[in-house]
Amino acid sequence: MSRASRVACSIDLDGPGRRVGYLGVSFSDDTHAYGVIPVPIAVLAGGAGPTVLLTAGVHGDEYEGQIVLRRLLREIDPTTLSGRIILMPAVNLPAVRAARRTSPLDGGNMNRAFPGGADSGPTAQIAHWIETVLLPECDAALDLHSGGRTAEYLPCSYVYEGGPCAVEKIALARAFGAPITVLVGSTAEDRSLSAAAERAGIAMIAAEIAGGAAVSPPALAIADAGTCAVLRHVGVMGGQQAESERRTRLVRIPDRRHFVFCPRPGVVEPRAMPGDTVAAGDLAAVIHDLDDPAAQPTEVRFIAGGLVLVRRLPALAAAGDYLFTTGELVPEDDRNQSIRPAAA
Repeated sequence: MSRASRVACSIDLDGPGRRVGYLGVSFSDDTHAYGVIPVPIAVLAGGAGPTVLLTAGVHGDEYEGQIVLRRLLREIDPTTLSGRIILMPAVNLPAVRAARRTSPLDGGNMNRAFPGGADSGPTAQIAHWIETVLLPECDAALDLHSGGRTAEYLPCSYVYEGGPCAVEKIALARAFGAPITVLVGSTAEDRSLSAAAERAGIAMIAAEIAGGAAVSPPALAIADAGTCAVLRHVGVMGGQQAESERRTRLVRIPDRRHFVFCPRPGVVEPRAMPGDTVAAGDLAAVIHDLDDPAAQPTEVRFIAGGLVLVRRLPALAAAGDYLFTTGELVPEDDRNQSIRPAAA
């Protein structure tokens, strides 16, 4: 057990070979007086080389990444590796078990829990252990997401723009090979796993693949191939580093004008889909009144144009629910500028 954390890891992360165990997250409630939450963790370690952290299940209703990491754990021969892969396929295990975005134990959203706290609830304890104990051991990281129950994404990588690892983050995204790489600047969330990696000075990308709390075979193929390509790019896994057939396009979300929110409760009729190109003022959706069937629908328009990256899936929405996110394609002559490291 680390002095910095109350979380205990059941396996040695430093030795060679394949080891599978769990994090013992202490939790006491009316049902479990002295139990632990056994969050799965595994390591595949070969010879000398870098350490890569692979995570999924940060949100419990997102499945492609969970499948990919379990398959890799079973199929990769650790003796063929140059370095180490640490896998956490169900980071927020209570949420995974409950098929929910957030933990049923404490309501915690793992991607809003970092840096966490050693003396906080289960979600924050896990986040704290990852940030204070695990990330300092790593050289690169990949966090696999999808849209869960509420969203549908254009398959993409998400990269926090700038920072000392700016060039390597873009290189990871290009190796992953999603059709789109989204550069996140002023709208970046500072309580996410990506933000924790930024604080640790580790090159990391997140991926958003499909959605709907289902498993999409095309999205699963993107996540599977992309994860292996990242491992080859970093140098942990051998094999030919082929040029991606899907040349990723850089997209930027410059400000919050690119988020469209629902102005009133009702039934949402979308007028755009992920992959569409829209202009400012274009119709995004109409909201149908629940109580008055004769009422004229409320029109919702895009404030900022661009490529539609994500849309809400549930038709019933409350005031303040998100509806769409758009992004602006980065011009060819601005691409080198966008990947420069931040000034020291």
